[in-house]
Amino acid sequence: MRSQKLNIATTDYESVQKAVKNMKVNDFEDGLEYYSALQSSCGVIITEEVADFYFSEIPVYNSTSFLELF
Repeated sequence: MRSQKLNIATTDYESVQKAVKNMKVNDFEDGLEYYSALQSSCGVIITEEVADFYFSEIPVYNSTSFLELF
């Protein structure tokens, strides 16, 4: 069953390459998450490590703030 309100991003070769090449990305895993979210047209990233996404150009929320806002 697929949710109509939730999108789970996948990671592909292009996302990996972008994460490796972006010098602003200090944590490879965060880079993968970010570029996978962009590739999947996600509007936000939800993580408990919000500060790790200082380079993000899309909104990043922790779970509590996301639920409070939306």
